[in-house]
Amino acid sequence: MTKFLSKFKWFEKLKKIKHLEIYLVVLLACAVLLIWFVDFGDKKTKNSGATETVSSTSSTLEYAKELEGRLEKALSNISGAGYVKVMITFDGVKEIVLAKQTDEKKSLTTNTTSSGGTNKTETTTVSTEPVLITENGSTNPIVLMEILPNIKGVIVVAQGANNIRVKLDLLKAVQALLSVNSSQVEIFSGN
Repeated sequence: MTKFLSKFKWFEKLKKIKHLEIYLVVLLACAVLLIWFVDFGDKKTKNSGATETVSSTSSTLEYAKELEGRLEKALSNISGAGYVKVMITFDGVKEIVLAKQTDEKKSLTTNTTSSGGTNKTETTTVSTEPVLITENGSTNPIVLMEILPNIKGVIVVAQGANNIRVKLDLLKAVQALLSVNSSQVEIFSGN
């Protein structure tokens, strides 16, 4: 076999390379990795952590009612405030970010033209849908996070707001609890 291969000049050059075995092993490893990672148009499904955002007006109203109730309780404990009623408006609605699964299909079509050439067309179809989980007989999407809307304005009506000290205390409390500017808060005296 060696006599047959020695007739070729490239074989003689190949024999002169030091550590030929190492180079061949590295070359073989590269070929294996290339085959492993190359997509040959098969169906590929991946759960890439991609997200889908859903706006929710009803949950924003629930959030507002809960926040208003908690704020009313806190403000009514301020000395001299008396009965307190709060209304909060938001800039937008609460958004729910869902986990989604992406399904990607690739297909390759080869057409022969009338002039004898070939045209290759690759088509990719991508579909996404929320990732669902079943618990206690009900199926729900996986929620990654909820993005709360920004507060646009706050109105506080308090019995003791005609006293300037109480009004300032109410303003400071609202600013501290909601992280809003004083320009977003209006305080009125009530019955």
